[in-house]
Amino acid sequence: MTSEALRDGDPRQVGRYALLGRLGEGGMGVVYLGEDPGGTRVAVKLIHARMASDPDFRRRFAREVAAARRVARFCTAPVLDADVRADVAYLVTEYVEGPSLDDAVRESGPLKGSALDGLAAAMAMALRAIHGAGVVHRDLKPSNVLLSQVGPKVIDFGIARLADAEMSSAIVGTPSYMSPEQVAGSPVGPASDVFSWGCTVAFAAGGLPPFGAGSVPTILLRIVNEAPELRGLSGPLLELVTASLSKNPATRPTAQQLMDHLSTTTPSTALPTPPPSEARNPPPRPTTDGQGTLPPSPPEGTDGTAPPEGTDGTAAGRRRTRLLAASAAVVLAAGVTTALLWTRHDTATPRTTTPTTDQGTPARTTTPRNPLRENGVTFYSEKEKAAARQAAVWRKDRPADAALMDRLAAVPHAVRLNQPEVRATVETAVTAAQDAGGVPVLLINYMPGGGDCAAVGAGEMRVYQEWVKGVARQIGDRKAVIILEPSSLVNLPGTKDCKLAGTAEQRYRDLREAVRSLRTGHPGTAVYLDGSQDLYPGTEIMARRLIGAGIDQADGFFVNTASFQRTPKAVEYGKSLSACVAVMRRTGGTTCPKDADPGGDLSHFVVDTARNGQGSWTPTKKYADPQVWCNPPGRGVGERPTTDTGEELADAYLWITRAGSSGGRCRRGTNGDKDPERGVVAPESGEWWADLALERARNAQPPLR
Repeated sequence: MTSEALRDGDPRQVGRYALLGRLGEGGMGVVYLGEDPGGTRVAVKLIHARMASDPDFRRRFAREVAAARRVARFCTAPVLDADVRADVAYLVTEYVEGPSLDDAVRESGPLKGSALDGLAAAMAMALRAIHGAGVVHRDLKPSNVLLSQVGPKVIDFGIARLADAEMSSAIVGTPSYMSPEQVAGSPVGPASDVFSWGCTVAFAAGGLPPFGAGSVPTILLRIVNEAPELRGLSGPLLELVTASLSKNPATRPTAQQLMDHLSTTTPSTALPTPPPSEARNPPPRPTTDGQGTLPPSPPEGTDGTAPPEGTDGTAAGRRRTRLLAASAAVVLAAGVTTALLWTRHDTATPRTTTPTTDQGTPARTTTPRNPLRENGVTFYSEKEKAAARQAAVWRKDRPADAALMDRLAAVPHAVRLNQPEVRATVETAVTAAQDAGGVPVLLINYMPGGGDCAAVGAGEMRVYQEWVKGVARQIGDRKAVIILEPSSLVNLPGTKDCKLAGTAEQRYRDLREAVRSLRTGHPGTAVYLDGSQDLYPGTEIMARRLIGAGIDQADGFFVNTASFQRTPKAVEYGKSLSACVAVMRRTGGTTCPKDADPGGDLSHFVVDTARNGQGSWTPTKKYADPQVWCNPPGRGVGERPTTDTGEELADAYLWITRAGSSGGRCRRGTNGDKDPERGVVAPESGEWWADLALERARNAQPPLR
């Protein structure tokens, strides 16, 4: 566990423990790195005041702490101290120095061989000790397993039940590692921890949770309905993990049985066997969507082996039906609509459109066709959700503002793909656009470290590239425009503005691979790379970076996504950058003199006009760092999306960024979180800001009609 500095407002002393830094924060409270009077470092969890003010909570806390202190120290971070009567209740555990399993796998890739076996055994031993004390962990997951110098240690056991009582919904725990009975809101026991053990070992071996990633309802339905994907596992450990992931808790091995089987090389023939009414989880199947998740398996019975569960009127079928109903209730309690709940079953297999010959026989199209360069192009997207919701909120009391938000929401905008699970989003956008005769614009903004100069592990990039392939497969042969990773060529590793370990060439390779995945075999997909903006970091610098990232394999580049430059200025920059790229490619040089002949092979580009109706901002006050890009006042939305640009190289004007998204906390060189220009604390970067959206809609140029 690594710590960060204490923040303003954090205590410096709790009981007899000096606090040195922050280790993390969760639903229960904040965890600090502390030191006892003898100099021994400890982890101090301060319980949130809102919980500690409840007498019933304090009684439950005392009971759970007493149980947790009975847990033997084998492979756990033991409870050392607690004060349930203090003004702010706290819990002290052993401080474990070392990364979490989650961080280690994302940084260095999956575990193999004896390292994986040792991890599985250590976690099983920890569960045996926890269960032996009459405690159920309830939230075993990779971030709660720390890799210390003396071996893996399980933390945060024994108090998850307290969070259970404080949650407003039935979802307790981390969705990707929850058991089916947790999903259903049923009572959980040690068998639930064994299921989480299997999920955690599967993550360690394969780099992804066994039921994939994505929205909460998607994950929960996979846990209830689908077999896990167990990549990286083989032999007895595969059998043991498969048994632990049985949907029926009664058929899972106990922690003691896990230990027994992990301490011998004998095949696991004595493992509990699921009853005939519940199929054993099958062996791992190959990934089919590139995202570490699988489309639903065909119902049992389609191969003549057994009828589908839930359709034969048996007790097993009725039990599964009740479990599905309970899981739906859990999802609804979390604020998710039923319309979203079942989306994945309709979108698991990419829908493709295959052209036919004059005789009506299939004819595979392989010739690339940039949809932006066709005649009569229209753009399509669903209404921008945040603006539409705001319009609904204002409709009764602020009808004029609501009407303006409705008009803002109706402008076609780029569909953001920045979550692990995006297949349903891609399918909905591409299918609806196809049905409406339009073209969707998809903004891929998911590359680890791609826009914020953050450290990236090799394992994370492998997962990203598989994710990109999944997006490409979902698009299939249909039309789509891809805006690939804004700022990925601005915040470049190995440059003066991003002094991280790594090189620019690695980023170039990552982008080239993504472009190949999106375009190869997908003739209707156009891909545009990051071209930044005028003045920063400079035309020649960006030209060299575009060449390195394979601009010759892409359809072009995009400009102005991080700026507010008026369209004519952005177009002129795009033309200059295109000419500079052409000169460098033709001469093999690294500069582009203004009098150099670029030749005829010029790159095309698109311009983001979502926020440039009033142009860039010039501060009237003096700031140490004016941050002219950060929530500048008085700006407005610009030209609507169109391919009628009047410029040969400008393929389109697009709305890529969202007009109502905050640029973050703009301090402009001052202390504190308040923006001195606006006099308020802005929402975090990327969050919806209604006042900002309204301001930009009112200042639209041309006006929103």
